[in-house]
Formats: sequence, C-alpha cells, structure tokens
Amino acid sequence: MLRCLRRRNEADLRGGAAGVTRVFSIFERIGMGGGGKVKAVYHRMNALAEMDEFDPVLLTLDHSPRQKLNFAKLQADGIIAPRVRCLSVPEACLDAARAAGVQPFDGFPVYDRKERKGNKTLYFRSGVEVMMDRTKPAPIGEITKRSVPHPQGEQLFTLIGGALHQMVQRKADGTVETTDYVQSLPIRWLKTKDRAFSIGRNLITDTICRMQRVYGQNVFQQISWGDAAVFFDGVTSAYLAPVTDARRALFLHADHRGPAGDIVPRSKFLIENFKGEAIITSTHVHRAQIAKDVVPAAPVHVIPHFCEADRIRAGTRRHLVTVSRLELVGKPIDECIKAFCRIKDAFPDVDYLIYGLGAGQSDLEDLIARLGCGDRVKLAGYTTDPADVFQRAIASVYPTMTEGFGLSILEALSAGCPVISYDVNYGPREMITTGQNGELVAPHDIGAIADAMTRVLSQPAHYQGSTHTGLERYTRAAYLENYRTIVRALAAGTTGQNDT
Repeated sequence: MLRCLRRRNEADLRGGAAGVTRVFSIFERIGMGGGGKVKAVYHRMNALAEMDEFDPVLLTLDHSPRQKLNFAKLQADGIIAPRVRCLSVPEACLDAARAAGVQPFDGFPVYDRKERKGNKTLYFRSGVEVMMDRTKPAPIGEITKRSVPHPQGEQLFTLIGGALHQMVQRKADGTVETTDYVQSLPIRWLKTKDRAFSIGRNLITDTICRMQRVYGQNVFQQISWGDAAVFFDGVTSAYLAPVTDARRALFLHADHRGPAGDIVPRSKFLIENFKGEAIITSTHVHRAQIAKDVVPAAPVHVIPHFCEADRIRAGTRRHLVTVSRLELVGKPIDECIKAFCRIKDAFPDVDYLIYGLGAGQSDLEDLIARLGCGDRVKLAGYTTDPADVFQRAIASVYPTMTEGFGLSILEALSAGCPVISYDVNYGPREMITTGQNGELVAPHDIGAIADAMTRVLSQPAHYQGSTHTGLERYTRAAYLENYRTIVRALAAGTTGQNDT
C-alpha cells in the first residue's frame, strides 16, 4: 500500500500528461467553508477539469496535514472535481530539493524494544520510553502522530503513508517551530511567536529570512513551473508573482478595496506593479472603475462567474434568508436583523434564517437576544448547499459593503429567489434591477432595508417571475469558453491582444 501511495504522490508532483497545460491557482489555505472568492476559485478549477487540454492544480501556501484532509473531503463531497489536484508549496519544491541533494530526515531516536497498546506504539531504549506513535486510517493514507520527548519541548511529527510530512515543536518561551517535509525531505523551517512570524529558513538553499514575505518568495522561487499558467486570486498573494517563472494572471475579487469601496493604497501599488501578463475581474463596471483608480500593469479582462439557471422546484417558499460569511464590517447582517424586526409583525409566517460562520457570530447572537427576536431570527450555521436554501426561500437578503461580483446573488437568482442587496460596487448593480428581480438599497439605511423587505414580501410572485432575466450572460458554456480563451492566450503570450 505504501508503494502505491508513493507512486501516486510522485505522479501528482510530476504533473499532467504531455501536451497538457498545467494551470495553478494560488490558495493560502483550504478550509471547509469560504465565501464567494473561495467558491470562485473552486468553480475555475472545476471548469478547467472539464477540459482535457488543462491540468488544474490548487497550490496551497499551507502544508499542514489538515490541508490534505480538507481537500479530500471537498472532493468526496463533490465540491471539487476529481481531476483537480492539490499541492502545497513544499511539495511543488520537491524537484529542487532532490537536485540540491537534500537528504531524508533520519533523526528519530534509536530504540531496542517497542510495545503495541491499542492504536499506540511505544518505543523504548534501555527501558526508557523514547517515542510514541498514534496511528489511524484516513482518506489520504495512514496518518501517524509521533511524539518525541525533547529538552526544549516535545516534538510532534506527522507521517502520512509512512513518509514524514511535518514536525511541530512548542517551546516553553511560547515560540513554535515548524518543519515541512515532502517524502521525508526537509523543505522549509519556520519559527513563530504568538502566531506572528519570527524567522524562516529555506532548507533547500539553507537561506535564512527575517521578513515573512521575503521568506515566502525565497521558498516559492524553488518551484519548477514549466509551461504553466498561474492565477493569483486577490492581492494577498500577488507579492509572489515576481519570483514565478510562468505566465501569470491576477484575478481581482473585492479584497483590494476597503469597506467603503475605496482601493487600498498597498493594493493600488500591487496592481500597478503586478508582474504578470493579465489582470482579470468579473464585471465590466469593475473593469471601468479599475481604469479610473489605477494604471494597471497588464491588460484587464472580464470573466463573469457562472451559475446555471436551475429548474425551479414546485413547493412552498418560506422565509427570508442570508447566505454569507458572518463578518460584520464587510457584511453588516446586524442591519438586516434590525430591519426585519421592524416588519416581522406584518408577516407572521415569515422568519429570517441566516446561514454562515464567522467572527461576527457572537455579536449577532447578542443582538438577537437583546432584540428578543430569537423565535423569528435564527443563525442556521454553514450550508454546503446554498442552492437548496435559495430554492426554498421567498427572497435572499445580501448585505455587503464592497462586492467584486457577488456569487451568492447569482446563485439565488438562478434558483428563482429574488435578492435584496446593498447598492454598492460592482456586482449587485450588474445583476439586480430594482422592482423586478430584487431591490437595491443604500447601506446602513435601516428604514430603506425594511421597506425593501416589505415590497418583496408583499408581492413575491412578481419578483420571483423575473429572476432568470439576464442570466444567459452567466452560463456554464460561456464560462468554460472564457477560461479556455484566457488560458490559451496566457500560454501563447498573447493576452494583450485578447479581450475576454
């Protein structure tokens, strides 16, 4: 079994078949939740997986074992297509480590006896325990947690399929040292304190870095890209573009703008100095605004997201819903709760259900308790099936302070669910027509939000009947062709001549 797993890992690291263009999407880390930006990346990877000419690879900056488990779960749940592969940055550096002569770790304690107790294996030398394993099966192979006593703090190693993957050591002074391995070869080392970067070392070149971004670039430039195309989603990873020897595209969502919609100064610098061949956004109004705000370093293309219009299921629609990250600065759901409390007595059969997770959850719980509306306003947790939520809802309420596109808006409309959204740049205005398929309201105007809820709840059939108008712009076929065109242009070096 270990030989099979290793052969599979080798294949993952080598890449796709000859004549196939590898397409990377840079991802900070894989979680089980995520908002519109995360969904947009998954949609892109799945779309590329439908086309045999592309080999889609999700490249994560995080190397923790949890990343592999999360990716396996997302594929098992059908959220990420089977053809999509996932590599961490250290895994993508394996060829460079081998070329540099990096040797496998061989520093585990010597023992003269071992003893099995349940799922534990204890190792002894001269009667003293020197190491302990806890092993369990997992979708990614057998996972072993190996603890080794150490004078400066216990070392906890993780092995996957028998190969060393990571070591974490927590010291008495509060520092944490992490070493990342690939097939037992040490790739990078990091020291943090209170979760803040202290120092890092590239173990391939033995280079010490005292700045986090320099450390990230130093390791990243060890990757052998070949003839790949690389997507950077948002400005948070754009600093890696200058050391990426491949064709590069920067996809701008909304994370380069502050809560008021103004471009963040550092983001402005990164966009104007992006080292790459293309910049992409999801709406035409956003591209026009980019042209006003900055002098982009590369041609700007538009690739709208997609959401096929679902066949509207028969059945009773009930309740207002919000599907959103619970982050109240950028998504002020608290304002919508206050607005609903103003009109709830006029609609006694309608509740307000809020789906999502985030740092604002406790504040929303406190607000609901303070307003005494817990019987009508409910935090429903994270949903993996927003389409089902929208299919059963009278309308969706989508509070947002800055929105590059608003994938939840498109998902709701495609399910026959009208949307009440804040009137902000850029996506809401491109998808919602007030009085037809939803309502656009001014942020922070509780009265206006309440009035919009009243209008939609008073004549739901009118609004629901117009939800599919204009959705022909967002079909899967158009989306696939847009990505085929941009990736081919990247590979050919002709992005300056194409306008998707």
